[in-house]
Amino acid sequence: MRRVYRKIVSSVVLCGCAMFTLYGASRIAERVEKEAVPVSITDAEKALPIIILDAGYGEST
Repeated sequence: MRRVYRKIVSSVVLCGCAMFTLYGASRIAERVEKEAVPVSITDAEKALPIIILDAGYGEST
């Protein structure tokens, strides 16, 4: 019985941490100016393309 209780409590704590993280991410997204949001919390349509210049000695793939 103690194992079941421990699993329930740990699940509630984990869910609380996840909700707190999502709340924090939404607050960060609200405060950022002019859609300068990290790519990980934007959708693919709004993300600007990133151009990487290859300055190596080999061929670019």
